[in-house]
Amino acid sequence: MSKIIAVTGATGAQGRGVVNIMKGTAGWTVRAITRNPESDKAKKLASEGIEVVQASFDDEASLVTAFQGVHAVFAVTNWWEHLFMGKSQDEAGALEEEQGMTIARGAAQTPTLEHYIWSTLPSGKADFPGKLVTPHMDYKAAVDARIKSELPKLASKTTYLYLGFYPQNFFTYPSIKPVQYPPGSGTYVQIQPSRPDAKVLLAGDLDVNPGIWVRQILAKGPITFGKYTNVALEKWSLEHMLEVWSEVTGKKGIFIPCTLEIFAALHGTAGYELGLQLKYGELCDPWAVKDNFIDAKELDIDPSEVVGFRGVMEKLKHLA
Repeated sequence: MSKIIAVTGATGAQGRGVVNIMKGTAGWTVRAITRNPESDKAKKLASEGIEVVQASFDDEASLVTAFQGVHAVFAVTNWWEHLFMGKSQDEAGALEEEQGMTIARGAAQTPTLEHYIWSTLPSGKADFPGKLVTPHMDYKAAVDARIKSELPKLASKTTYLYLGFYPQNFFTYPSIKPVQYPPGSGTYVQIQPSRPDAKVLLAGDLDVNPGIWVRQILAKGPITFGKYTNVALEKWSLEHMLEVWSEVTGKKGIFIPCTLEIFAALHGTAGYELGLQLKYGELCDPWAVKDNFIDAKELDIDPSEVVGFRGVMEKLKHLA
């Protein structure tokens, strides 16, 4: 009999990637958790034969019901959604932290649960107290700490998943997408609040990579409990990313560094938040593999299965 993985945020970027892989993984069936089963994306999942269940991150009881009988949970929250709905950085973070704990508490009440996978991020505030805050990262990391202190039984079967930069942002995110300047010149500029040589962890293709890591984490089971892992095999500079974008799209790209203040003036709070993350990357390697990490090799990740930055550029170059 197949085991069940509940995938929260199943219609979102990370959740979709988990569903895509796990629906074809022997021994597993997917239960897609969404707040709106009537959305087009949810209906598409249902049309593929995937069980779609309604639950809200703001309603613990709905999550307890949605998790009934599952053996694994993939949990993810979305700080940016709150920001784009008009909340401040800290308001968005407080909402995200509470939602993260609501999901965790719901999972902790599931007798059949064998494995909890929490999508999180490192914390600039924790690593550089008094010097740097990175709200969209800090509040996720706060959930890590609270799971460990408030839900020790759940923590004993939790794996913490780090996802880096989303390559599709080169085509969909206004503050990252290269822009033709001057208009009609054929030259595209990318203005970023960071040194061009600053390294960034790349999540690769979100349609598949999150699912590959989740599948392998589940396959390895107990050796991943309490461990962190990075969904990535690439760590590139910002400048190199633009070079590859240019090679694939055939468009000339120029990287232009700027100050955080100028970037925020151009792109508002969302731009400021992105800049904080890039500044964190200048201060240290936020994605460094530490003692409590399990790497791709230990998870038996097949590099040929992973779709990297260049693959995403090829896939989406028609949007450039």
